[in-house]
Amino acid sequence: MNILKRIHFELYHITILLIIIILSQVILSYINVKSIENVTQKSISIYKWQSAERIADLTTTTLELIVQPIYSQSINDDLKSTIIESIDYTFTQEKMQKNIDDICLLTMDENNNVLSLQNGEEIFNYLSNRISPSDKEGNNREIAKAWFKRSYNNLFRNESISTLQEGNFSFNILVPFSKHGEIVGAVYMKITPNFDHIIQAIIGSYDISGSFVSAIILLTLLGMFFITSFLVRERDTAQKLLFLNKEKQIRAETATQKELFFTKRIYHAHHKAEKIVGFIKQDLYNLNNSNIEIIKNRMLKYSSFIGRVIYDIKTYNPPVNVIRNQNFNSNLNEIIIFIVDNIFKRVFKEGTQYKFNLELDDKVPILRINEYVIWQMIEPLIQNCIDHNKKRKITINIKTVYDENKQKIFLYICDNGVGINEELLKYNNMGIKKIFTEGTSSKDSSTNSGYGCYIAYESCRMCGWKIDLINQNEGAKTIIEIVVL
Repeated sequence: MNILKRIHFELYHITILLIIIILSQVILSYINVKSIENVTQKSISIYKWQSAERIADLTTTTLELIVQPIYSQSINDDLKSTIIESIDYTFTQEKMQKNIDDICLLTMDENNNVLSLQNGEEIFNYLSNRISPSDKEGNNREIAKAWFKRSYNNLFRNESISTLQEGNFSFNILVPFSKHGEIVGAVYMKITPNFDHIIQAIIGSYDISGSFVSAIILLTLLGMFFITSFLVRERDTAQKLLFLNKEKQIRAETATQKELFFTKRIYHAHHKAEKIVGFIKQDLYNLNNSNIEIIKNRMLKYSSFIGRVIYDIKTYNPPVNVIRNQNFNSNLNEIIIFIVDNIFKRVFKEGTQYKFNLELDDKVPILRINEYVIWQMIEPLIQNCIDHNKKRKITINIKTVYDENKQKIFLYICDNGVGINEELLKYNNMGIKKIFTEGTSSKDSSTNSGYGCYIAYESCRMCGWKIDLINQNEGAKTIIEIVVL
């Protein structure tokens, strides 16, 4: 046991072992495949000339003997039933054979149309009264009918069997069918020989020989590897220590990075909550009997939004039912109006530097989404328009459009400012624009920025919506595609 513990295999040892074994198996497999192909081809040739055509010829002779009473004597109902049953029985017995796929009688009417007679009643009616059957098979025997037309002279003049090979294993055989020495058609049979027992025998012998050769190769190489493994023990130990040290270093860096990101998220959430708390204090100072209902409703929304912000801090991946639920009845237009009137217009005085223009579609339906999730989504996008246009007079246009045919709502947030840095609109290796990734911002990283667009993107993703941000000829444009459920 101590010796085995000191034995170590290198990666290139195992690679060499696998390459040699695989090459030997490939060579043996190639030889085996060629052997199987030769045996199969010879078996097909022997079957074609000695078995398939013989079966078809014997079947045709049987049918000719069965239908002979039709021409030699008057037919009563009992004899007719006996002949029909005998033909059906012959067809059934042949189709029950493992190698026989199809059988019928092919003949040609006065209009040179090939007829397919597939049961005793059709054959009896045609041979006794020249009654043509309805071709219920459709195109199922198109190959057989085409082969019958091409072999017409060979069948009717030379009275010889015609065989057409289909693929590698199936044969379409036509045997002349005679009435009192006169050829009236041909018995068609499709026969597929079964060589499974031959192939299994060859494969079985190959498996034994291949396993024996592979075992010899494996034992030889294992002996070599047991000897060489002692030479790499110290290097394996050094590599193990190096990997452990590297793992500790990566874990420490990851923990530090997570802590930094978490700190920034807390700062971002605190900044939002602090602004809303300021609005609540201001409302409390201005509270009187005339505006108590308005302020009460506004404070309820403020407090619910603060609760949502705190919830996002402690729950990184919230359950779906707190985001999407049939109990939610959110009006997108009302949420936009509330955010603009009770947040942005309270911070930025309209008419001096920023102006808001709302074009809201009255046909926008109710959404089954938590309204504070929508708030978290829209507020940073509007703030983004302001942050990228400091010291500029801009107009922020917010528009909603409902497409009844597609059952979708389109929300557009546009500004006529300087637009977004093109570097932030490039896609990363995950197929996401950089502006929507965590911690990415055009501002100085010391401001703990880069979370507004990220939170908006994640909120859209959890709601099943699509969001995109592009530059226009003048300013930037955010597009949110909302699926109405």
